[in-house]
Amino acid sequence: MAKKQEAVDELLDALVWMRRKAKKHEAVDDLVDELIRMRRKVKKKAAKRKTLKKKTKKPKPKPKPKARR
Repeated sequence: MAKKQEAVDELLDALVWMRRKAKKHEAVDDLVDELIRMRRKVKKKAAKRKTLKKKTKKPKPKPKPKARR
């Protein structure tokens, strides 16, 4: 089963599709390219955070033994 795409991803896919079908407009192409770059950067950053959380999980400290009398 495929992972459900976010609305932002669907929008970017639609923009890329429209860019392919439309005539050449450099300003639009630059905008779409920049939006895609930004989205990739955000996804990469989120994935990096997720892996850092797993790696930096601190173990619980062991309880100190009670003093015997």
